[in-house]
This record gives sequence, structure tokens and C-alpha cells, in this order.
Amino acid sequence: MRNPVLFNQRGLRAGWRLLIWIAACLALGFLLLSIYSPLRQHVPHGIAGDITKLLVVASILGGNALMARLEHRSPWSYGLSDHNWRSHFSLGALIGWLALTLMLTGMRAAHHFDFGSQYMRGSELALAATLSVFSFLFEVALFEEVLFRGYALYTLADGIGFWPASVMLSLLFAAAHVSNSGEAKVGIAAVVFFGIMLCFSVWRMGSLLWAIGFHFMWDYSESFLYGVPDSGFVSPQHLLGAKFFGPAWITGGSVGPEGSWFIFALLAAVALVLHFLYPRRQLVVSKNG
Repeated sequence: MRNPVLFNQRGLRAGWRLLIWIAACLALGFLLLSIYSPLRQHVPHGIAGDITKLLVVASILGGNALMARLEHRSPWSYGLSDHNWRSHFSLGALIGWLALTLMLTGMRAAHHFDFGSQYMRGSELALAATLSVFSFLFEVALFEEVLFRGYALYTLADGIGFWPASVMLSLLFAAAHVSNSGEAKVGIAAVVFFGIMLCFSVWRMGSLLWAIGFHFMWDYSESFLYGVPDSGFVSPQHLLGAKFFGPAWITGGSVGPEGSWFIFALLAAVALVLHFLYPRRQLVVSKNG
């Protein structure tokens, strides 16, 4: 008879599977970074940190592949298997850009924001635009989505239910932003709701691709297109030199748009759009499903 502490009717309990995944990711990360460490001095300084982040992403995907083998699934099962990935990713990116742009346009209409003039030009602009796409797509959006809304969400949801898992992981997602320079309490609360909204997109689509697209374009638009703070971070390379005017509860202050009280209404509006675009749940989290 199998030990009920370790197993249930679906096999190894979700909590133990999650711990194995975490251990696998850490072990793979340690191995990859150990191999890379002596090579780092030969890598151009500007991309050395980027390669480190990509190796961390690779370790998470490697952990996914190991767990997929143990669970007799495809390694892409945890949100990355999507026949409509192009349309989901593209729509997510479009809504991410549109949501932020409408928010900033509303602030401009109220005389609390100015898009400013062009900040960079020529080849310098083209290089910065390309590197920013790479950075925000792979090192931010893909990394944070597969970490907080990939295997961890699927497996934790199998153990305690989807919404408790979503809240728990969104709190961890927000905790990872606490140390950001310029961050504030409202901004941290907004990150929690941002995470829950992205979990909702996974619930409705059964895929991470919309969330990756939205996350990528939201951050890319903040940091590169408009040059506004992104969770307290201000990129030194951006297309426009935008400026805020007025109280922080409207503009977000040092946090950026995510520190504005209006962000909560915006995230609710995005969730409502998702509700009507994708009216039925598509996510299956149980091993038997």
C-alpha cells in the first residue's frame, strides 16, 4: 500500500512534485552557471548579465522537461503547448501596448503626462530597440511567466486549487519586486493583481502565450517606447522622453504607471476583455485531465 503522505489517487502528491521541480531547477541552474562562470570574463560586459539570465531560464525549462518525463507528459505541457500561439501571443502584446497607451493618454488628457520628444535616433536607436526586445521578451516576460505561472502554477493548482495557487504565486511574484529601487506599497499591490490577471489568462486559454505577449509589450512599452518607470526601474535607453506631472496617486510617482491607483481599474478592464474574448475555461491541471 502506497504511503498517503507521498501519494494520492493521481500519483505523487503535488507538493512533492513541486519540491522536486524546485530542486531540479536549482541544480541545473548551479550546473549551468558553474560552467559559464570561467567563461564570463571573455564575454562582452554588456551582454554578460543577459547570458546569465538566459541560463536561468534554461534551467527552469530543463526542470520542466525533467518533471514532464516523470509525469509522462510533453515538456511543453505547462503552458507552452499552444496551437494558436501566434494569435495568442500577438493579441496579448497588442492588448499590453494598448492598455498602457490608453492609460498614459488619459493622464495626458488630464494634464498629468507628456509623451515628450524623441530621445534616441539613428543606429543607436535601432540597436537599443533590438536589445530591448530580446531583454524584455526572454529575460523578463518568458522568465517570469515560466517561473510563476508555468509548472509551479499547474502543479500547485493540482494540489490546492487554481485560485489559491494563483494568489499564492502572485504574492511571491510581488515579493520578488519589493527590492526594486523606487518601488512603493501601491506598486507592490498592483504587481499582485497583475499576476492574478495573468493567471486568469492562463485559466481561460490553457496557455502562457497570451500572458508572455502582454507582459513583454507592457514592460517594453514602459521602459523603451515611452521611457517611464517600470516598477521603479528607469531604462537609460528609450525612444521617447516622457514626463509625469501631479500627485503620485495619479501618476504612480517613482514606481511608474503601476504605482497609479488607476492601474487596478485598468487590470480589471483587461480581465473583462479576456472574459468576453475567451468565455470558457481551457486549463486542465490534474494529471488525469
